[in-house]
Amino acid sequence: MATLFPLRTARWSDILLLNRPDRMEAEVGDDMVSIRMGWLGHAEIPLDRIARIDGYRWPWWGGYGVRIGKGLVAFVPTPGAATLIELDQRITVHAPAAWDTSRVVAAVADPAGFAEAIAAARSARNGA
Repeated sequence: MATLFPLRTARWSDILLLNRPDRMEAEVGDDMVSIRMGWLGHAEIPLDRIARIDGYRWPWWGGYGVRIGKGLVAFVPTPGAATLIELDQRITVHAPAAWDTSRVVAAVADPAGFAEAIAAARSARNGA
């Protein structure tokens, strides 16, 4: 059963990013974590590829939207608390063009709950 986590937004971020809040969410499913940020980009992360989950703090000077960097893609409509997903091998995400990454940051409204849901889905998938 999938669990939805809206990305953390503010009124100004919806306007600035020309996006609708209902199109910015992360979903933890039985075998995949999906992150969607409207027309700006999306990621499909297989649970089997996740090596580590951790807290992360996205700085205001890092920018907003779908941000790309060396080995990192961030889905961040606002700065602040986020969740870092580290992978055991690179995957391709759309930011909005295809981009290979080994780390994904998601600024969801409930970062701790998101991390717990991913951990629970991974445990259930591994039969633990």
